[in-house]
Amino acid sequence: MDLKSLGSKQIGKKEKYPEKTSINLVVREKDHNDPKFQIAIFVVFLIILAVFVKFMVIDLISDSVKAQNNYETMQSQISTLQENNKDYAKIRKEYSKYGNGYLNDDEKIEADRATVMSVINDNVSDKANVTAIDISGNVAKVTVDDVSLKTVSGIVSDLEDSSSVSYVNVSTAGSTDNTVSATLSVNFKEAGGDQ
Repeated sequence: MDLKSLGSKQIGKKEKYPEKTSINLVVREKDHNDPKFQIAIFVVFLIILAVFVKFMVIDLISDSVKAQNNYETMQSQISTLQENNKDYAKIRKEYSKYGNGYLNDDEKIEADRATVMSVINDNVSDKANVTAIDISGNVAKVTVDDVSLKTVSGIVSDLEDSSSVSYVNVSTAGSTDNTVSATLSVNFKEAGGDQ
């Protein structure tokens, strides 16, 4: 068969199309009213709610209560300590009659002995052989043995760099092998006030 004959046959016949006169717009939905499904959803909701309440409400309230209790305990301790110390000045004055709790006027201006010894240990003892230390008032006389003049100069420089030292005097006596014995008079600044 050729195309012409096929085309002529088709022309004479009328083609039929399917016909539908109505449309069904109703869609069958899944039934969400199933009690089992609703109970499962409710249980999941309760679990999420319980976790939220536990961590975001109960734990925060508990931490807040603990912090408040700690604060009140500390305040109570501070109040007790302040109450115990309110008579301190009067008691200190009474005890000073029986011991050396107060310094006299001359002693009040003297440099703290712990500071003096610390300065000597830090700047002299590790660089030279200390044979004697004599502390009187704010002056410490430190005698060193068998040191070079260069070492003595370095010790003096280190001492004068200290914030608690006013100035340093040096007297030397010669010895053998280019070493000397030196006495360093270290003048410390006045302390002033109670110590």
